[in-house]
Formats: sequence, C-alpha cells, structure tokens
Amino acid sequence: MHSRIFSRGVMVLPASASCLWVVVMLRVGFVHGMSMPTKQRHPQNVAGSLFVDHSCIDCDTCRWMSSTVFGRTKAGLGGQSVVYKQPESDAERKDAYAAMVACPTGSIRLETPDPLMREVIGSFPRLIDPSMPGVFHLGFHDEMSFGATPYLVAGFAKDEAGNPVNVMMDTPRFSERLAKAIDAVGGLHYYLLSHKDDVASMEKWKARFPGVKRVMHEADITTTQQWPYIDTTSVEIKLPGSEREWKLLPGLSAIHTPGHSQGSVTFIASAAFTGGEACAFTGDHLCFSSRLGRIDGMGRYGWDTNLQADSIRRLADEEFLWILPGHGRRYQFRDETERHAAITKAADDFKKDPLGKNAPGPVFSVVSQ
Repeated sequence: MHSRIFSRGVMVLPASASCLWVVVMLRVGFVHGMSMPTKQRHPQNVAGSLFVDHSCIDCDTCRWMSSTVFGRTKAGLGGQSVVYKQPESDAERKDAYAAMVACPTGSIRLETPDPLMREVIGSFPRLIDPSMPGVFHLGFHDEMSFGATPYLVAGFAKDEAGNPVNVMMDTPRFSERLAKAIDAVGGLHYYLLSHKDDVASMEKWKARFPGVKRVMHEADITTTQQWPYIDTTSVEIKLPGSEREWKLLPGLSAIHTPGHSQGSVTFIASAAFTGGEACAFTGDHLCFSSRLGRIDGMGRYGWDTNLQADSIRRLADEEFLWILPGHGRRYQFRDETERHAAITKAADDFKKDPLGKNAPGPVFSVVSQ
C-alpha cells in the first residue's frame, strides 16, 4: 500500500475511505506491527502439522473453503482463523491446502511438508460446482483487497460473433503460475471490476494480458490522488452513470447496484454463459455472511446502507441461482421462487437492521467464546 497510509505507526485515512478499506489497513497495519513474530503458531490451533499463524487478517477465506478444519478464535469482532481439527482424509487435506494457496497473507503453514501440496497448488482455477461447469475459483486472494474472492468464467461464454471468451471477475494477487493456468484455457478477454476496493493488482494482470478489456463503473474510477490511491483511469470500458443496466456480451449483463460504493456493479451471467446455472457476481454488494448467518450487504463496511438495501431489492427480479461474492460466502438458491423471496427478505432485513444486531449469528466453528 502507499506510504501515505502510515505516519510513525499511526493510521492516516481520508474521509472518502470506505469502511472496508479502513478495516483492511487497520488489520494489516496492526497485524504486521505487532511485537510478536507474526509467523508464530497461534496458540489456539489444535496440535498437528497444519496451523495458522498470527498474521491472519480474518478474511474468512479458509473457513469457507475448508470449514471442517478451520474455525475462528471468537464469534465477535477481532477474531482470527485457527485450525480446530487436523485434516484426516485426502479430500480434507486438499481443501485445507487449497485454502493455504488462496490465503492472502500466507498465514496457513505446515510443520511437515506434504507431497499432496504440489498437486493442490496446480489445481487452480478450481471448479466451483458441477452445476456451473464454466465458473471457477481462481484462488490467490490479494491481501490489499482484504482477501476478496476472484473468479474465472471459461469454456462456454461467447462474444457476438460466436468466438469463445474468458472473463475474470475481480482481482487475484498476481501469480505467473496462475497466469499460465489461465493461458492454458484460452487467456483473458474481459476483466470485470465490481468496485474500487478490489483492484489492487489490476495493472499487473493488465500487463500480463495486454489485450484484456477491463470493465468498471465510472463512479468508482480513481486517480492516485483519490482513495484508494490506485489509478483506474485507463480502464477500457467505463459504464456511464446515466444508465442502470448494460448488456456486455451475449448472456452477460452489468447492473448498477450502488450502496457499498457509489459505483458498485453486479454482473449477471446467464445459464448459457456459465454452461449450467446462472449466477450473480456481486462483489461486496451481497453475500451470505458467516458472522451474521444471513444473506447480507455487510453494512458495517458500506457507503450508503439505505441505497444499498434498495439495490439489493432490485436483484430479486434478476435471473440467477448463485450469489458469488467478493467478500462473504457464496449462496445457492433451489429455484427462482426461493431466490426472489430470500433476496426480498434480505433487502428488508438490511434496511431495518444493516449491522445485523438481530441476525441469527455465526455459522463458523468458534474455538473459544
């Protein structure tokens, strides 16, 4: 991050900073500024080779990728991930090691090397679910986007001329290994950016795939003089503020869903585009919250929760069966009826209780209260 963020160990943040970025910098700043060695094993891990160290920023990635292995030190704010059960089967080990690869801070470690790790490192992009054979989790989450989940759509999507196209959703940390894996499935043609918080490694990916067309709402375009101090003025396709919905490709649309940020966009990929069930790439607009136990807009980190609640309600009438968020957990609906009812309720709940004070509560395993 840029040096202007820190001043003699004190966090200096502009008024325009989103609350999520404040959390990112506080968590990164305090974790890496602690006097204890951050790579020490956290004392609340169970005994065994796999452990989480003190550098965890509590992004929840490992807990949703390998929920039978990773838990949280406490239910409230300020927790960290730890291993509450050592992986036993090959399937558990693969999921836990995949979480190790995805971890944005490299906080998950092994005391004893495991040959299975080599296979897992090469497993990204990973298929999310057989019901969407063309949608993949890219792993390699970026610390400077607080571990937001990046995705790839490949194998079924086509442009207007019928040519195959591959689409990356939001930004993984740059890895040449991952770039070569993307090369192997045809490279990148479009690069969708849900909002300004999750663009940290964008220029590295643009340099690696110079022909890719980036898409972002004009309201979230920034210069190096604007929070988050990343220049996105060179984005090729800027969605104009005068419109609310755009058809980008056959089966791929963009919907302006302001609230988390002024220019937040949800991208809807149709069944034809994914090769199976339709999905909504929601960025930080909508997710299943593991802390609150409900479909939620993460109001603690947003710009305008009332506006966001209205934007959530608008998604109730869109056609998709999966929420694939940047932060928070994915969610699959049984059918269109359930989706409409659940998102309508989520909008109502978020409007009345944006911080989730009356929400059901955590779904992750808590090691201690």
